[in-house]
Amino acid sequence: MSDYVSAKAARLAEEEKARAEHRKYMTIVYCVVAAVVLAIVFVALFGSNLFYNGTTALDIGGSKYSVADFNYNYFSVYNSYYSSVVSSYGTDSSGLAGLMLPSTGTSFREQAYFGSEDQTWADYLEEAAIERMKNVSMLCAEAEKAGYTLPQEDIDSVDETIVQTRSSAVSGGYKDLQAYLVIMYGKGMTEKVFRENLLRDALAASYSQYKSDSFTFTADEIAAQYEENAATYDYYKYRLYSFSGAAVTDDEETEEDETMSAEDATAKAKADAEAFKAAVTDEQSYIDYAASLRSDDEDYDADEATLNEAQGASITQVVLDWLSDSSRKVGDVDVVKSPDDSSTTYYYVLYFLGRDNNRYNAVSGYFALFAGEPSTEDGSEPSEDSIREYREANAQEFLDTYNSAPDPEKGVDLFAEQAGSFSDVISNSGNITTVGIYDVPDSMVEWLFDPARVEGDTTVIYDEDGGAYALYFSQFDGVYGDLMAEAELRSDTYTEWSEEATEPFNTVDRQWEMGLSKKITALGG
Repeated sequence: MSDYVSAKAARLAEEEKARAEHRKYMTIVYCVVAAVVLAIVFVALFGSNLFYNGTTALDIGGSKYSVADFNYNYFSVYNSYYSSVVSSYGTDSSGLAGLMLPSTGTSFREQAYFGSEDQTWADYLEEAAIERMKNVSMLCAEAEKAGYTLPQEDIDSVDETIVQTRSSAVSGGYKDLQAYLVIMYGKGMTEKVFRENLLRDALAASYSQYKSDSFTFTADEIAAQYEENAATYDYYKYRLYSFSGAAVTDDEETEEDETMSAEDATAKAKADAEAFKAAVTDEQSYIDYAASLRSDDEDYDADEATLNEAQGASITQVVLDWLSDSSRKVGDVDVVKSPDDSSTTYYYVLYFLGRDNNRYNAVSGYFALFAGEPSTEDGSEPSEDSIREYREANAQEFLDTYNSAPDPEKGVDLFAEQAGSFSDVISNSGNITTVGIYDVPDSMVEWLFDPARVEGDTTVIYDEDGGAYALYFSQFDGVYGDLMAEAELRSDTYTEWSEEATEPFNTVDRQWEMGLSKKITALGG
């Protein structure tokens, strides 16, 4: 009996062991299958657009954005910054542009942002993109609250942008618009998402302008604003010659010992400036003395080099303090020292010629500039006379073509439209939008600001430094000084409103999709 029991027990133990082994095997099988399924789902999810434009990556004060929406703003910020740098400094990587732009061959997350030790380019662009999204979110929400809808012309402009983008995709050799958008804005960007973001941007921009235009100010408020800031609003005409107190090191190419400490150089600069001042009795004596100091420089023109016409806002503060003194009168001359905390001490010899308080009518209109040069039969450089003749002839042909149009069709729109058909000889063209006498070449001032001007007046004016201008006069826009003061009042009021309205959108909730997307797509490089 005992043998039978023992055998049965052994058999049961073996069966249980087999079942355990089977369960273990099946568990492994289930885990492998689950892992494979998960991998398939993962690949399907992140290989499709669903993850990028079907989930919420950012919640900005209740406004929800997908990964694709964020990417649109991220690359919009980058492209805008890139264009700004290139337009100002070119693309030379060995120059300033190279310092101000990240390398496209290295991840933005591995490059320190320009001028920062603890922020990468990816960090900077992400923060800038989110700030952009905060502003757009606020403006769209305010527009909805005010019942403001996007004008049809702006909707048409968005549609035209998509048409132009599709054309760029085709001309660039891309399969279709979708392929181009993915390259430009990252995975998940579709025409639908692109259009939604363009419309959102357009609504924000349109409402921003609408809101800014809605602020009104009384004549007394505008006058008070100008009076309070007159020193920086006014324009000054003056002469300036500077003496540097920088230390001088010996030039090895000369036999003369030129070494001088900063202390000695500063003392010499002060003495030289005082000697200059003592020699000045009128404007011509100022010019002559400056010329005598640079007599060894054949290219130095003391009359042109020392003359300055500038708005107070752009003038060094110590110089502005002297120029804007209420007791200042034409012919005053003095020596002004740079601030004590300056890295190098300078002494400026100043001669006051006048101050303009902008009490004249600003103008608006349109210009078409002709600055090309004619070709010569032998390939030689054309003469100055032939260049001027060529430019003026093109400008006059442009004007004659405009004047030959029927009167009902004439106007600034036709003038501007015609610029397109002269693109082969026009160097530049555009609106003259509420400008003052210091915003245009001197050659234009007399004609543009003549009180006798009426809407529709046209002319050709030649400027030695620019070329031949075909001009269209639209209107006088009001006293320039008042417009300046009102513009700053409007800007300050808008900023105050905007900061308050943006407060609810300063709460930014980054969802897990946001962090994961940057790892998967290597966002930023």
